[in-house]
Amino acid sequence: MRTWLEVDFDRMKKNVDVVRGVLPEGCDIIAVVKANAYGHGDVAVAKKLREFGVHRFAVACMSEALILRNAGLDGEIIILGNTEGPDAVTAAENDITLACTGPANLKALAGYLAGSGKKLKVHLAVNTGMNRIGYDCRTQKELNAIAAAYMRYGKPNNSGLQITGIFSHFSSSDDTSEGADPYTRLQLSRFETVLDFLKEHGIDPGLRHISNSGGIGKYPEARFDAVRCGALLYGYNTAMDAKLPVEPVMQWKTAVTVIRQIDEGDAVSYSRKFIAEGPRTIATLGIGYADGLSRALSCKGHVLINGQKAPMIGNICMDQMMVDITDIEGPVEIGTEAVIIGRSGKLVQTADDIAEVQGSCMHEVLSTIGVRVGRCYK
Repeated sequence: MRTWLEVDFDRMKKNVDVVRGVLPEGCDIIAVVKANAYGHGDVAVAKKLREFGVHRFAVACMSEALILRNAGLDGEIIILGNTEGPDAVTAAENDITLACTGPANLKALAGYLAGSGKKLKVHLAVNTGMNRIGYDCRTQKELNAIAAAYMRYGKPNNSGLQITGIFSHFSSSDDTSEGADPYTRLQLSRFETVLDFLKEHGIDPGLRHISNSGGIGKYPEARFDAVRCGALLYGYNTAMDAKLPVEPVMQWKTAVTVIRQIDEGDAVSYSRKFIAEGPRTIATLGIGYADGLSRALSCKGHVLINGQKAPMIGNICMDQMMVDITDIEGPVEIGTEAVIIGRSGKLVQTADDIAEVQGSCMHEVLSTIGVRVGRCYK
């Protein structure tokens, strides 16, 4: 393989146990396996998590949900993003739970389901401050609309559509900037206001969830019936001020394909972004931006070879890239391993490290790893 991932399921099991260890009894993990399980491989990861006792999974869209269902995954699959009305029957036929993203979406889903004889489960999304999807909840009129939705669809009914849960999403639970904590607590307060309003009207909201990985360790009062856990399962803390002892489960590697000597004044790669100031030894690696390695790392990032840092030089190409190995000690030859994410000797490079260099976030680094990158599981 020209580039590959090594995914350690034993380490993932430990991460699952770490998360379970801080949750109250009866609080479920909703494993977030969208974006190909953050690049780790959705089917393989979801099936292994199922073996670890996880029985709820979250994805972003219908295509991701169907991949899991068609692969034989049982348990609840929840689509967290907007799903158009025509997909209501598909979701019902495949026992997929949808997010209801607002009054218009609820009407559309119910309309397309009508007369089908199918049963569809939905979780009502509440906009507490992310301002992305969900029912607004800041006025009496808005609270009444949420209650009305439950009174119409909160129990089994002739339409086939039933609201079986309610959720919201923190925007800043992993943030340490000024104002982030008060805003998160404001979101939590708004969510609790909705829950209290429903309770006052004798309405059972179903499964309640708002906390993401950033909030799990930081806001224990926000755990409710379930937490949505992605980054922590893959070994990454997002709330740096409330770290849990999880470890990355993925290593991303490639190998040297060509070694050459260049002279002073020689340029490397497209647009001559690197020009040698003297004789250098460079290696070509079998990985590029089509594999998910951001071009923003060009001339800024590094890979690990023989436990040392080899600088990326020149623009990263679609399928290949070059590094400077002049100062790397120890043998470097065709086939020598180069580590993008993971350990080499005493050095470790994480997705957080790469994200810092390319001006992004760990989630983007992992979720954009391409499908043509081989996945190896142990």
